[in-house]
Amino acid sequence: MARAMLASICLVGWLASGAAFAQGSGGRYVVDATESDLHWLVYKAGALSRLGHNHTIAVGDLSGTVTVDANDRAASTFELEFSVANLVVDDPALRSTLGADFSSVPTPEDIAGTRKNMLSDRVLDGEKHPDIRIVGTGPSGQAGKQMLAVKVEMLGRTIDLSVPTEVTVDGSELRAKGEFELNHADLGMQPFSVMMGALQVGEKLTFAYDVKARLETR
Repeated sequence: MARAMLASICLVGWLASGAAFAQGSGGRYVVDATESDLHWLVYKAGALSRLGHNHTIAVGDLSGTVTVDANDRAASTFELEFSVANLVVDDPALRSTLGADFSSVPTPEDIAGTRKNMLSDRVLDGEKHPDIRIVGTGPSGQAGKQMLAVKVEMLGRTIDLSVPTEVTVDGSELRAKGEFELNHADLGMQPFSVMMGALQVGEKLTFAYDVKARLETR
């Protein structure tokens, strides 16, 4: 899951990516947390997977800025941050949009257990590493194939990732939407497991985002 988070953070790179910027659209943009969504999906695995649930993890307090270079998009930069303590586990509204694979209903005890495991020293180690920070540059590449160069700072280390994204600019608003997959190994992590692996988190993580940032006014 920790890994997913990370990944999840990379997503946000959207801010500097994507669609062509209009002339004069450079400047500093501030993430609008109330209008943004950043989440990832964690899948059950193992011989006893029927006893578990697939899970959703959503960022609850995303903050950050994007500095857009109107003359060279690839030189645009962004910084994002969120706390692991405020991650939202298995939000019913989110689960309801994800189809049959997320149609089961975790109990409050299930959700509490997932949160405890996620924040433990085996995964995100929330006590020692309360925040995840993401910085990066981009986008590079042509429209529809842009990539962001991202550095995710978590668990006391920095992980380099390349993340696909697509961004649109409408007046004073930046918006980025997209999906991508990572494996735990991409983040240097091992999936959480219990009962000698009979019930465990699957290797794959799916990330999705719809993030908005607004031009800072002075």
